[in-house]
Amino acid sequence: MDQMDVAIIASLERDGRQSFASLADTVGLSKTPCWTRVQTLETAGVIRGYVADVDARAMGLGVFAFVQVMIDFSRRAAFEEAVLQNPAILECYTTAGEADYMLKLVCRDVDDLDDLLRFSISLLPGLQRSSTMICLKSVKHRAPLSAALTRKRA
Repeated sequence: MDQMDVAIIASLERDGRQSFASLADTVGLSKTPCWTRVQTLETAGVIRGYVADVDARAMGLGVFAFVQVMIDFSRRAAFEEAVLQNPAILECYTTAGEADYMLKLVCRDVDDLDDLLRFSISLLPGLQRSSTMICLKSVKHRAPLSAALTRKRA
């Protein structure tokens, strides 16, 4: 991946709906080579798709929570499958440290979160212990990945 690919990715992260002509203009290429580079990035799996940036609060989903989870590791596959099937779990990461996984949840309100924790999360296969943190405010949301490629090392 060269600097032109990074410029294309950065521009698409800002506006994934722009035309190829606009994208080509922005990065300083003609339309056909720009289109070819985008196709190559898509084929390589660098660009996985194009999605709308939806405001959860505007949709009535006002509570985000992070749940650190410790599991019986022999139940790992069943736990991960259950996480994949649960639409309230937005993200799930394996972690190093005290917790085995970190879950990101979204709910309508605190009562909804309570129900989710009691009747869904607590029943995940192999769950031994969990700790929940409620997000009060998002300070930084979905930063562009291309910025990580262009920052200077110390």
